[in-house]
Amino acid sequence: MGWRREFKKMKKETQKKSSIFDYSDGISSNIIWNRSMNSANHWVIETLLSEISSFNKDIKEVLSIQELPEELETYTWKIDSISTVENFYSYPMTSYFKETYNSISERLGNYEAALIVAALTKFAYYTTEKFWKVFNYTFANKDINEKPLLRVFEVMQRTSMDSVNGIIEKAFLLIDRKELDPYKHHLLIEEIIDLGDDFTYHWSRMLDQVVDLTVETFVFQNEYGQGNSSTYSSTYSDFFGGDDEDIDDFFEKTKTMVFNDEVNDAFAYFGISKMAKPDEFKKIYRKMAKQFHPDLNPDPSAAIEMKKINMFKEIVEQYYDKYDIV
Repeated sequence: MGWRREFKKMKKETQKKSSIFDYSDGISSNIIWNRSMNSANHWVIETLLSEISSFNKDIKEVLSIQELPEELETYTWKIDSISTVENFYSYPMTSYFKETYNSISERLGNYEAALIVAALTKFAYYTTEKFWKVFNYTFANKDINEKPLLRVFEVMQRTSMDSVNGIIEKAFLLIDRKELDPYKHHLLIEEIIDLGDDFTYHWSRMLDQVVDLTVETFVFQNEYGQGNSSTYSSTYSDFFGGDDEDIDDFFEKTKTMVFNDEVNDAFAYFGISKMAKPDEFKKIYRKMAKQFHPDLNPDPSAAIEMKKINMFKEIVEQYYDKYDIV
């Protein structure tokens, strides 16, 4: 596409000098997650609180040199999974999760609340750092208050909040009313802390897509000007329509595009087409699970591959559910 050529030109323009990141080699939206692997006696509540504090400090460092668009301020968001309204002090999604902690503590206990908040804060750190690296590298020469850039923040805010709900829901399923003990359940505790890793794939794909669409917006505007809707191509107006387009519509369209891409990736990973029946998929999944399950394969890389298998399995199953394929 012609806009990609223009994008390369745009990236060569002057970049901000205040950033702590080096963008000379380009920035990938993929998140390299550092897994939590510690001995059982590591996971006492004091350690969890220390990790939360450390991640919050790192988040503050990233945000200390960033500016937000003038329209964006602190915000509140209802976390549906626990019916709690939480306060967020920056975009896309940074919070101290105080209300979340209080709500979960009342239901499950202080230790479980600290564990889940540690998982959320770790995810918030990785996504905050990655968001600003990609955003600064791509849009350093743009006015941060331009409307297309506001959409980047809003789309990634909603994507992040979807992940927050997902992390809490999965944590509740894993805990399953157990009173967690760091000595009896340390492997389960590590799994919960790293739940955010499961959501970084979708989060990164959403960031890729909204950045691409936003770059296309700027290239289109550079070529045709702001103009009126009659000058827009049908492809452009489908996604960007005009100044009054609703962010809900834009978000859902972006989400649909990402889901379709993820489905293609997932089916390709298992070596089958979307015409394959669920029974055929299950056979392939079971074969791969036997090959890479950590209980059957001691190779450290097997556990990583197993996570990928389960991530793509969930996407395939969502596709079957969405279209009622049996």
